[in-house]
Amino acid sequence: MSVLEPPVADAPAPSAGPSRTTGPRRWIAVLLVVVLTVLAVAGLSTVVLEQRSYTSAADQLNVLVDQAREAEETRAAAVVTASTAATEAASLVAVDTTGFADPNAEATLTADAETLAAAVATAGAAPDVPDYAARRSRTFWPSAVDEATTELQTQAADLVAAISATRTATAALEAARAAVVGSRQELLASVATVSTQVDAANDVATNDSRFAFRDAAAAVDPTSSDQTSALAAYVEAGRALLTSQAAEEAELAGPLLDEKVAVEEFARSIDGGVLLDFNWAPTLVIDGQTWGRSGSLAGWTQFWFDRGGYATISLTDSVAAQWPRSKSLVVHEVGHAIQTKCPDLADHSTREAVEAWATAWAIGMGYTDPGNGTQAYGEPPESLVEISTSCR
Repeated sequence: MSVLEPPVADAPAPSAGPSRTTGPRRWIAVLLVVVLTVLAVAGLSTVVLEQRSYTSAADQLNVLVDQAREAEETRAAAVVTASTAATEAASLVAVDTTGFADPNAEATLTADAETLAAAVATAGAAPDVPDYAARRSRTFWPSAVDEATTELQTQAADLVAAISATRTATAALEAARAAVVGSRQELLASVATVSTQVDAANDVATNDSRFAFRDAAAAVDPTSSDQTSALAAYVEAGRALLTSQAAEEAELAGPLLDEKVAVEEFARSIDGGVLLDFNWAPTLVIDGQTWGRSGSLAGWTQFWFDRGGYATISLTDSVAAQWPRSKSLVVHEVGHAIQTKCPDLADHSTREAVEAWATAWAIGMGYTDPGNGTQAYGEPPESLVEISTSCR
């Protein structure tokens, strides 16, 4: 017998149910990924921050490198300028200007020159300036980058100190040089005043020595860069002037000293500013005749029109011995000298014209006795006497 039974449904597979291990593992994995990501980001951030610090330190150092190089260029130029000024100042100080320049100015320049020389000697050497730093570190390891950054910061600190020292040295050089320039100009400028005083004090020195002295004094220029040679030449000319003064005073010395001094002072009082030299001698030979003996008087004048006019008057000692009775003769000789002041009024073409002018000038000055030239050369025209009164 066959039996047909309904098909039996497949039994349902047993349900696995929720896993007890799959959920926690997944969260651990996720957490691990997060942690690793955070660490990676943190590490990357550290690298970025360290690199930024390095770049900032490099930029700061590079700015200081520029400043250091500029400071050194300025210092080097200041050393050259100051060294030149120190050398010139030392050479000026070496010139003994005693009696020919302001002693206070000389003392100031001496002190300033010593200060400048010391500033040059202590100006220091060029600072050790590093090359420019790269703005990116060669490594990405934070510790290495940090170490490189620290090195840059150390170099920067050293450069700051070096720049400060360099600028301080430069300022000292410039201040010392400025002081020398000022005291140097003060010394040289004092020559104008002191030379005038020396000139006036040595009133009997010869015209040649006086002209040389005046020329040398005029050549001392406070605005010129190198005046050592000019100052030395001026001092030398000044000493020559003093020597001439002493020689002329020796020539005046003797029993007629006071009278000779009186004669020269009188002549200079009426010379109208013409520079006069005097030569004294027992006798003079004029036109083949010897004068000065047996009470005779004589004078002879040479005159020149350049340099504003100057003359040399030669007189016999008898003029001093008979002073002041010999005044008319002295006035006649001054009349020759003063022609240089009024060259357009007098005729200088002949000996006769020259003597006539000197005689007329003496008469015009009020000296009418024969010593005025009339005894030797005769009476001059009244018109010439009148003209001569315009020359004083």
